[in-house]
Amino acid sequence: MELRKEEKREKGVNKFVLIIVTVIDLFLFVGYIADYYQGNISFGFMLAVVLAVLVTMALNYVAYFRREWSGIFKYISITGYVVVYALALLGAQNDLVFMMVFPLTISYILYYDLQMILKMAVVFCVINMVDVVYVIAGLGHMHSGAELNSTSILLQSASVIVYMIVLCGTTAISNRNNFTKLQSISEEKEKSAGLLSDVLKIVEIVRQNSLESQQYIRELGNDIETTASALEDISVGNSNNATSISRQTTMTENIQNMIQETKQMSDEMLKLAEQSKEAVKGGRKAVDNLQQQSQKTQAANEQVVASVTKLIENAKEVEEITTQIFSISSQTNLLALNASIESARAGEAGKGFAVVADEIRQLADETRKLTEGIQHIVEELQENADSAKNTVDNVMAAADEEYALIGSANEQFDGIGDRMNGLNQNVQEIYGKIEEILESNHVIVDSINQISAVSQEVSASTQQAVELGEDTNGKAKQLRKLMEEMLHTVESIDKYR
Repeated sequence: MELRKEEKREKGVNKFVLIIVTVIDLFLFVGYIADYYQGNISFGFMLAVVLAVLVTMALNYVAYFRREWSGIFKYISITGYVVVYALALLGAQNDLVFMMVFPLTISYILYYDLQMILKMAVVFCVINMVDVVYVIAGLGHMHSGAELNSTSILLQSASVIVYMIVLCGTTAISNRNNFTKLQSISEEKEKSAGLLSDVLKIVEIVRQNSLESQQYIRELGNDIETTASALEDISVGNSNNATSISRQTTMTENIQNMIQETKQMSDEMLKLAEQSKEAVKGGRKAVDNLQQQSQKTQAANEQVVASVTKLIENAKEVEEITTQIFSISSQTNLLALNASIESARAGEAGKGFAVVADEIRQLADETRKLTEGIQHIVEELQENADSAKNTVDNVMAAADEEYALIGSANEQFDGIGDRMNGLNQNVQEIYGKIEEILESNHVIVDSINQISAVSQEVSASTQQAVELGEDTNGKAKQLRKLMEEMLHTVESIDKYR
């Protein structure tokens, strides 16, 4: 930064010197051309001055625009001006040309270069001394053609020498004063630099803190916005919860009514279970009586079977007897026939025996017929006995099946009795659970009412929190704006680094 300021200062001085040199050179350029056309100077001298002016001006501009703050420019410009000044002074037709040294050389004080000023003073003094010697010894008259004038010569010499002495003294004093001021300024600068360093450190800390604070404020703003949004959601949720709680209250009351109805149904179910249990006991008792009666019926059927079996056996015996009677009747009939035949052979003596034989034959025929009828009856009796036996067998099988069914029914009634006992116990347990559910539902209803009240309070508090969050968010935005302004102010101090 210090170098940049020095370059800027050098550039300003170079520009000022370039302007002065250009103005003087233009006056010389125009003046000497005018003197030539007026016939005051020769063409060769005019051409020499004009070329010297053009060349030095070209060198000055090249040196300046090549590097505007270059330190070489002052040497090039003074050298060119020395050449032009010496040429113009030595070939002048005017006694006051020596005064051209004054306007330009004084501007070189701005460079604060005492060595260059001394050298320049010596050179210009030498040129003027050479010019005085040239006028006195060479020309024998003044440049204007007038006779030698000691006052003019002395004035030229004294003016130039005194001016150069003053220029050098002024430059030396100015440099010394500047050095003192620069030293004082340097001390102040060091103090200011220390103060500025401390300030910059503080500014850096403030900037870092401002950046962090800005970040925290931004995060705080985001958090506040998020919190406000969440609180709004909570508020909406609480409103929905209030509606839901109201619905739940209604549904809970409906559930309570249904539980009451279920309890009443459970009471009725418990009564029905008791009645069913008693009915099962009665049915079981009736089945037991039926089983006993079935056992009696089975015993009677067994007696019937035994009687029918005995009847069949008797019928078989009667059949055997009728078979024997039929056989005897057949034999008797055959004997009666033989007796008739023999009585017929005996003639009159055998007629009485023939009548007896005929009677016996008729009796045998009737016996045979009766025997056949008995046999037919016995056959029917035997068939009926067989049918009765089959029927009794079926009755016995049905009785056995009935007994088995009665046993199964008795077992089922036992199972039904057990299940009815379990059902009765379950109904009692359900009744107890329903009473517990009813009591719990009362507690739930009370809790829902409390939750509803708390939810309303939370909703009101949430609304207040939302309003407070919005207010805090607004203040956070204002604080963030202030922090941004402070950060901008802090950043404006960076130019002093």
